[in-house]
Amino acid sequence: MKIQCILILFIHTFFSCQPREEGKKVIHRIPESGTLQSREVGLANAALMPYKIVVSANKAVVLDQGKENLFKVYNLPDFSFQYAFGDIGEGPDEFQFVNGNSLKMHGEHLMVLSGAELIKIKLHAEQATREAQHPLISDTGGPINGLHLVNDSVYVADIGDAKPGAPEHRLVHLGRNEELVRFGEFPEPAAGENRDQGTLARDYMKRTVANPKNGRLAVFYLYHNQIKLYSADGELLQEIAVESTSNSASDEEMWIYRTDPFASSERIYVLYIGMPKKEVEENSQTFRPHLEVWDWEGNLLDRFRLDQPITTFTYAEELKKLYGISFFKEDALFEYDLNEGGISDSEIASSAGNEKNSKKQDPIPHPDKKIISENDYFQIEPPAGWNYPPSWTSEEKKSVGERDGLYLTGATFVGENPKDTSVCGASMQLTVGIPKEETFDFDDYLSSSAEEYRSNDQLDELSIEELANGTRGYTITYKRRFVDPKGEVYLSKNEHTLFEKEGRIIVTRFTSCDFFERYQEVVRKAFESLTLKEAVPGS
Repeated sequence: MKIQCILILFIHTFFSCQPREEGKKVIHRIPESGTLQSREVGLANAALMPYKIVVSANKAVVLDQGKENLFKVYNLPDFSFQYAFGDIGEGPDEFQFVNGNSLKMHGEHLMVLSGAELIKIKLHAEQATREAQHPLISDTGGPINGLHLVNDSVYVADIGDAKPGAPEHRLVHLGRNEELVRFGEFPEPAAGENRDQGTLARDYMKRTVANPKNGRLAVFYLYHNQIKLYSADGELLQEIAVESTSNSASDEEMWIYRTDPFASSERIYVLYIGMPKKEVEENSQTFRPHLEVWDWEGNLLDRFRLDQPITTFTYAEELKKLYGISFFKEDALFEYDLNEGGISDSEIASSAGNEKNSKKQDPIPHPDKKIISENDYFQIEPPAGWNYPPSWTSEEKKSVGERDGLYLTGATFVGENPKDTSVCGASMQLTVGIPKEETFDFDDYLSSSAEEYRSNDQLDELSIEELANGTRGYTITYKRRFVDPKGEVYLSKNEHTLFEKEGRIIVTRFTSCDFFERYQEVVRKAFESLTLKEAVPGS
């Protein structure tokens, strides 16, 4: 059984509370900046095992360690799918090994660490091309772990076979493949402690990021509540310890602290876990990490709670938006607008009328509640106890997009029954497409859409049948492989319909693992309640 996937994300990508040491800054006050609310964005060509997301000015790349095609490329800011590429193998255009710590966006190029090479990839509108391959120094316990480009010609990496009291990192010139300097220092073992290289590699896992303007470095440790700041040439500027807020002082528990940092010229954004490894494993359904915001002077500015179980994220500086991915939801990502800041816990409490208990309580579901969903273009009644995802805003419920000659609007609903807790739950989605031109070819659109399902080799037991009673369209059923954080394999069941109704393209989707048969009929009846309105965007 493989290591649990959520922990692989953290580990590839963190010092319990100790007395103040000479020269070390200790942070006692931890800001509580409230909860960041997300907007869920559906992804076409969804990743089966999403391990990492990176962005450039106009593109996003998701690393998928599912069956095929390692990289999926999307347009920003709408996340329309462009193409997929990359396979694991030994061929000239294949990658030996790629994980979440192997992937960086540098300017307009995707930089991929594969084996002992750094591959530079140009992302074009319709395809990706390799522009250069650089061999990397791997004489110290390779393959190199924690590679990060400081600028176009210098990278920083961990030293794989470092010993106690020896340097942790090295700066290397990329073009000359020449080591420039070693820096940082692992602690000497305490009296009577036998600490070897293998123990160091396990106990001092870290992620390093560089300031894109001046090359300063920040190091975040996975299993230590500690941060180090260095100059661009490796001089230690500041060592920071953060007081633990936990009541547990057990040395037997392996705590996870910080992972997946992202650096801009002004701020550093990092996921804060703050719980034992065992708790993450046992509460993978309900855990919610925090987003910490640091400045380059070593000040902890904010700590926001995230409203979703984000396992990896990136930050689009131009858009001021954070994009998070959860391993538990393969067909969506979560967008956080940092221009809007967080929603404070007191505000949440006020709206719920219960300030005292709001910080730790999620909204209580109402299994028998019925709602009517509508906007200017449709009305539908989802099953009792189903509602919009908690992160959906009123703007999203009436939003309209454009693609493939259609104005697109719709809704997503999830079951709220607290008894229905599983890896993939149950969800239903509706899309209403309004043709932009009178000459829109319905038959061609429907048949082309059905063909996209046929050409997707990641769908198991695929069935495509034409609708009866003279309705133009198709019923599509399939299963899809899903692996949970414990390595258990599930097959999600999916039922989609594509058809024309009253001059509109309608797409319905129902997905579940454990509760498909329970809700199949009530979901079908909910879709049958769809009423279309005559409004047309822009008219």
